[in-house]
Amino acid sequence: MYLKDKTMKNLILSTVTVFSLAGAAFAEAPVLSGEASVDFTRDANDNWGGATGLDLGINATGLATVDLDFSAVDGGDVKLDNYTLGTEIGGVGVAFGDDNGVMPGAEGEHTLAAPAMTESVKVTVGDASVAVGFADFGTDVSDLSNIQGSYAVNEKITVSGDLNLDSDNWVFGMAASDMIDVGGATLGGAATWDNDAEKLGFEGVANISAITAYANGDQDDPLQNIGGEYTYMLGGAELSAGTNYNLDNETWTPTAGVSFNF
Repeated sequence: MYLKDKTMKNLILSTVTVFSLAGAAFAEAPVLSGEASVDFTRDANDNWGGATGLDLGINATGLATVDLDFSAVDGGDVKLDNYTLGTEIGGVGVAFGDDNGVMPGAEGEHTLAAPAMTESVKVTVGDASVAVGFADFGTDVSDLSNIQGSYAVNEKITVSGDLNLDSDNWVFGMAASDMIDVGGATLGGAATWDNDAEKLGFEGVANISAITAYANGDQDDPLQNIGGEYTYMLGGAELSAGTNYNLDNETWTPTAGVSFNF
């Protein structure tokens, strides 16, 4: 009990410190960036539907770092999707927010385990990071949900793990980027092992100029999805077209879109 109380006290003090110092970052002139987009998708009845969206980002650096990501859809309200408030003291970075997860990601991500982490406090020292998540930060800061950690072995390989404090389930992950460069094509990928599910999920990713392709599966079904996306810059617009093919149910999920960055 003493250890848990001490841990909670340190977490609360770290969170208060981050909030207190974050305000100073706005003296560094926050930068507003964003993206307006129109995306098209095809449903099971071969009907194409479109959706417009707006993503806004506010970033400021200085004594502290502030990263706010907003989004809105046509006819909807502007909402805060993700936020991070952080600072660095003596080479130790401390951040609070709901975007501190350190588990690996890829492109399709159909078969990778993705432990959830909402509000959390993350501490970074060099190439190592540890994040402690709150189950319900708004009502009970003493209820911790999970602990995640990662370590960058080198500039290409990062290992990570997640421990759920309620179920004691753990997930191990590894991400590799630009591992192989062959004729201008770079290869990488990610893999996760979920202990309770006893499931190894993996995905390989290849980048060839403006084309990103992927394939994923698990130990029981090594090839479940293949897909890719092509992007092309036309003036100030980014055009994209892609698709995912599920080999199990033999279905295509094509997408297309146009976006403008500012």
